[in-house]
Amino acid sequence: MLPFYAGASEYTPKTELSNHTGIFEFSGVSRPENVSEFYNKLINWIREFEQHCIGTGKWPENGITVNFKLTYCNSASSKYIYQLLEMILGWMKYGIKPVVNWYFDENDDTMRDDGMDIADALDYEFNFLPME
Repeated sequence: MLPFYAGASEYTPKTELSNHTGIFEFSGVSRPENVSEFYNKLINWIREFEQHCIGTGKWPENGITVNFKLTYCNSASSKYIYQLLEMILGWMKYGIKPVVNWYFDENDDTMRDDGMDIADALDYEFNFLPME
């Protein structure tokens, strides 16, 4: 299985999903013109990753870490991010406890609040960290 990589554009975040390290990272702006087309590729990769791990019985040695370093996220993207995280958190049934890091600019209450809303909706504790 190959990692997933998509470079950043004016509308989409840089996306790196590593099946080897278990680090999934999203950075930049998320307001794709066709949000379902963009995020469905990620959903499909995550499904394939899960099936691969189940089939081999091997998950990344250091677990799963999901890093969101978004500077802007529209409401349609937030719905897909929720769906992606819901899938990833479902892996707890396999003994995987994902770490979710939500980075935000200290002057951007909106992005921090968006992360808190998603964490509340999922009833899962995120780490809220200042943008590096």
